[in-house]
Amino acid sequence: YRLRYLLEKRGIAPEEITAVTFTNKAAEEMRARMEAESAAETGQPNQLSGNRRGRRATDMQIGTFHAICSRFLQEAGLSFVVADEGLQMELAERALREFDGKESPGKLLQELSKEKNGLYDDSEPADRKNPHIYEYYQKLLRQAGALDYDDLLLETLRLLEELPEEAPEGEGDFTTEEQIDAYFDGAVFVGDSVMVGYSNYAMRRGGPCLGRMQFLAAVSFSAFNALRPVTAKSTHPLYQGQKRYIWESLAMMQAKKVFICFGLNDIDMGPLERTGERYAQVAANIKAACPDAEIHIMSMTYMRSARAKGRLNNPSIVQFNEMMRQMALNNGWGFVDIANPLADASGQLASQYCSDNYVHQTNAAYDVWTQVLREYAKAQIEGTSAYPIGGQNVQEEEASEASPEEHAGEQETTAEQETNETQGSRVIGPKEDRSQGGPGVVKESEEEDGMTNL
Repeated sequence: YRLRYLLEKRGIAPEEITAVTFTNKAAEEMRARMEAESAAETGQPNQLSGNRRGRRATDMQIGTFHAICSRFLQEAGLSFVVADEGLQMELAERALREFDGKESPGKLLQELSKEKNGLYDDSEPADRKNPHIYEYYQKLLRQAGALDYDDLLLETLRLLEELPEEAPEGEGDFTTEEQIDAYFDGAVFVGDSVMVGYSNYAMRRGGPCLGRMQFLAAVSFSAFNALRPVTAKSTHPLYQGQKRYIWESLAMMQAKKVFICFGLNDIDMGPLERTGERYAQVAANIKAACPDAEIHIMSMTYMRSARAKGRLNNPSIVQFNEMMRQMALNNGWGFVDIANPLADASGQLASQYCSDNYVHQTNAAYDVWTQVLREYAKAQIEGTSAYPIGGQNVQEEEASEASPEEHAGEQETTAEQETNETQGSRVIGPKEDRSQGGPGVVKESEEEDGMTNL
């Protein structure tokens, strides 16, 4: 009950909980109960429910004192084996023979354990009857690369005592599930049919799975279609019962964060660079309508290789994702890699995550989405993300290192550039086409050859 309270009421992440027992049997029973209760709630073994969906009950550390200390020492980089009762008896016999000890091996081990639990180490013989036997036994353990059960506790204590009393600033804090949920309050997820699947997944769960997230998604939607005029037949998502440009809908929704996942319907329409330009223009339009909103790019997910057609194939998706990752870095956007956590060893969408042997995804896949997004939010909150929002623009860094002559040449074109760039945007992308419908909207005559509808 205490574990459920920490998970459900306090919002503590399972990997931040350690439950210590005295026996292996008690640890196994506790672990089995957590898994069974989670399975009863979610219908899936070992899966937690509620706002921890996608997390595993076994992410908690549940074990005996010795098992947990052994894991701690291994994670700290120590290489050793645990000396079982047989090895301990063998080494005790050798130590007694070496010094003509009269007591039994069992008695020696019992006395040694008492002294170790009194926090003596092998450099403090204290009141031992024959300290040389004790020291020799410890030497034999070291030669065998072994720690006995008492040593597991003592070595853990030693390492902990060597740690600084206060963690460096910024370390030692942990992010709660409530903070992660709050991160997604005001977040809007924009995309095509794969994003529609995530929206359906969230609704089937009885509500948003990440804070008060919202969706603007439609089948066949794309960066290209987002820039086309809104018509009765266009694929623009509905908001409040009406089709609108997504940046208009996002402004009405007062979006704080915009997670964009396009590509499936764009990648087969021409060079990847052209798709990247459209993507950048969509982001520029969003920033013009919602200046305070953060932009977060979500990678295009892979497909089943057997269904590849034209440019819609996994090698092209890899190139596209790398292009978008770099664009995110250049513009101070976030970037979320959803593709690789869903890939199998061959680099395609894993079969257990694919619902149609093509590109669309299962609930198990969206469990992974949720977990990846939670980890991404945690990194952003803690300031450890590789894609910090508003980070230094790579092209700005290069410009700052340019020669005076180059700066002089740039100044001559500044006025012209300011009239062609979206106000308030830092996007590295195409200049605006101020046709009807707003900045960066494409004209009806723009080429549509090769368009895929997903």
